[in-house]
Amino acid sequence: MGDILKVLVVSFLILVAITAAGNYSYGAGGCMQVISVDEKNQNSDRFVAEVNAYDDRLVFSYIPRTVDAAGDYYVTYNIAADGNILAVSGNGLYENVSVDEPVVIEITRESSSLYEIEMLIEDAQENIAHRSNIRVGPQGQ
Repeated sequence: MGDILKVLVVSFLILVAITAAGNYSYGAGGCMQVISVDEKNQNSDRFVAEVNAYDDRLVFSYIPRTVDAAGDYYVTYNIAADGNILAVSGNGLYENVSVDEPVVIEITRESSSLYEIEMLIEDAQENIAHRSNIRVGPQGQ
């Protein structure tokens, strides 16, 4: 019983260390990629940024940290590929955002390109609920 607990504790500590670093490398589409998440003010942030990288698309999800954070939010984002602007959204209203219905943005992708998304989410009173920058690209970029 004690050995199982030790393995669980060590596994948890490794997971915490990886999460704290904010950089993740993994293979997709036959190449290594790096995903970097830079979330400002994580302690007061009401959302968690998540990215799912597939061979043909990227799915960015912004999920409320708690059930209490559900509501209507204004979302502003800027998406670039290799430094070229792909999409810009200014203060778009997302209604009824919740853990089950997060803010989701999906784009097509080329596995050799570096993608960046700058995200700003504000509540109805114009308080910043979330701000982050995410980079997804081949290892070494």
